[in-house]
Amino acid sequence: MRHSDIIDKWPSLSEFAADLGVRYGTAKAMRRRSSIPVGHWEALIENAERRGLPSITIQALVAGAAKRRSIVSRLGRKTILAKVRIPVIA
Repeated sequence: MRHSDIIDKWPSLSEFAADLGVRYGTAKAMRRRSSIPVGHWEALIENAERRGLPSITIQALVAGAAKRRSIVSRLGRKTILAKVRIPVIA
């Protein structure tokens, strides 16, 4: 499960942002990048349990992070950044 799939399990992106204590724009960037920083994992798991989302576990978060790293290493960082329309400064 990718991190964006985990985020999509919340009723809304606004509620996800509130549960993590981040701004909406930050949550949106996490979903777009399919990357939830490890510093938010504890709050994410606690809120997932509170919301009755049993599939959100530390194992799911680690697997999602590993999957993303694998994609980045295969395609290269500049390719990934270009796909999400972030300018690369050489």
